[in-house]
Amino acid sequence: MRIILPAMLVLFTLSACAGSLNYNILDNYMDTGSCPLAVEYVKEHEKDYGSNERLLFLLDSAMINMLCGNYEESNKYFHSADALAEDLWTKSFTKESVSFLVNDYTIPYAGEDFERALINLFSAINYAGLAGYDEALVEIRRLDMNLRAINDKYEGKNVYKEDAFARYLSGIIYEVDNNLDDAYIDYYKAWQVFKDYERDYGVPVPRILLEDLFRVAGAVNRTEEIRSIVPGADGPEWLKQGEAKGLGKVVFILFNGRSPVKRESKLFVPLKDGPVTIAFPRYEVKPPACRSGRVIAESGGVRIEAETELVEDINKIAVKNLEDRSVRVIAKTAARVAAKQVAIRSVTKNETARTLLNIANIFIERADTRTWRTLPGEIYLSRLFLPEGQYRVYVNLCGQGEKPVESVNLKAGETRFILFESMD
Repeated sequence: MRIILPAMLVLFTLSACAGSLNYNILDNYMDTGSCPLAVEYVKEHEKDYGSNERLLFLLDSAMINMLCGNYEESNKYFHSADALAEDLWTKSFTKESVSFLVNDYTIPYAGEDFERALINLFSAINYAGLAGYDEALVEIRRLDMNLRAINDKYEGKNVYKEDAFARYLSGIIYEVDNNLDDAYIDYYKAWQVFKDYERDYGVPVPRILLEDLFRVAGAVNRTEEIRSIVPGADGPEWLKQGEAKGLGKVVFILFNGRSPVKRESKLFVPLKDGPVTIAFPRYEVKPPACRSGRVIAESGGVRIEAETELVEDINKIAVKNLEDRSVRVIAKTAARVAAKQVAIRSVTKNETARTLLNIANIFIERADTRTWRTLPGEIYLSRLFLPEGQYRVYVNLCGQGEKPVESVNLKAGETRFILFESMD
């Protein structure tokens, strides 16, 4: 028993190193529109994340600054997060052996596969808002490279292999630069990936993507080619590229709802030496209260409206991504449980002592429930083609009344990106 008590103390110490930010306070600041307080709260409570949650501090700092309109500051954090996530993913951890005998909280959090990809997506959105289109395209290319590397590692077993919204955004940006050939290619690729999204996540191909695809196909003389692939989708009322050139465009991006939260599930197995436990994470999804909206632009007697369309269901991507790797998670946890049993038997032959260590292990064995909590649950998109002029832009979510968003002075041929969040 002299050996058992110190061993139990060491295991408890190692298992209790996870940090914890009070997200209720942060959410309250954001819900009440107290953006400066939210930004300051994350900054002041950096130490609350703990030594192994540096990535989550960077991700939360990036997202809160983004939601508060601090796009340049946000991207500083996103770039740091991207570099750290890549470093943690590519390098072997010096504490890997400790995590194998205790739990995953003893090693730095490297992010879920989809979280790593979304770092680049949100950074690209920031750059689009800043009219940094070349930089936005670089981020989207990095997203593609990250997903390829991840899927190469897992031999293509993950469902989340490409990001449809990122590909669509890339097409929009190429069109802003009047690079219509590349815009056509990315709109077409986005259509292909959205077909996978429809199968895997229940997200249909956005109608506005089809409109953009056919409009640009006409401009690069590929209408017949695309019509043979997407029969019946060529709407006669859709805007033609010649008409679009004389108009300005507002691209409206809506962050809706909150991303899912990881919870712990445990499986208890009775053995001769006492009970053992296998802990594994699962996502708990809280569906958004509202899932429809309209964007309105007014200028004098001109009033133009358009519906928002779902382009990224982060909730479903997260759940499916975790399901894809659940076999690997449970296999690692089961191997850890087996290794602990070997270690316990090597420490003592006393059955009572073994039982005590196994009971202690019930509290030590923990699923890794760390996650990027400040993500939205869904992303919607709308875009309006508008005559040149000064416009007031509003959004109406689920018929609850029009909320002013922004005033824009739009010129012919100009594209403006507007970001709005409704993450209640």
